[in-house]
Amino acid sequence: MNNKVSGLLGIAARARKVATGDSVMAAIRQNKAKLVLLCTDCGSNAQKKIQDKCRFYGVDWIVEGTAEELSAVLGQPKRIACAVLDEGLARSIQDAVMK
Repeated sequence: MNNKVSGLLGIAARARKVATGDSVMAAIRQNKAKLVLLCTDCGSNAQKKIQDKCRFYGVDWIVEGTAEELSAVLGQPKRIACAVLDEGLARSIQDAVMK
């Protein structure tokens, strides 16, 4: 995971603008999720399930970093996905990934 993305994700986590675990799907369904980050080592079934849900609700997603890196940035046990709930931070993370 690139340093800029991990820094922005850390800011989002400290601001409590990140959903993890089962809350990711709930955030997508409730249209609170602005961006979903998936790990590259996420299982294919879980990845398809989350991507299908994002596609249905019109939420952007990015496959970036490993579960270990994501967990370290969030300061939580093994996480394979997280949802960013803030529009500005989501846009900044997307810009950082595209560079």
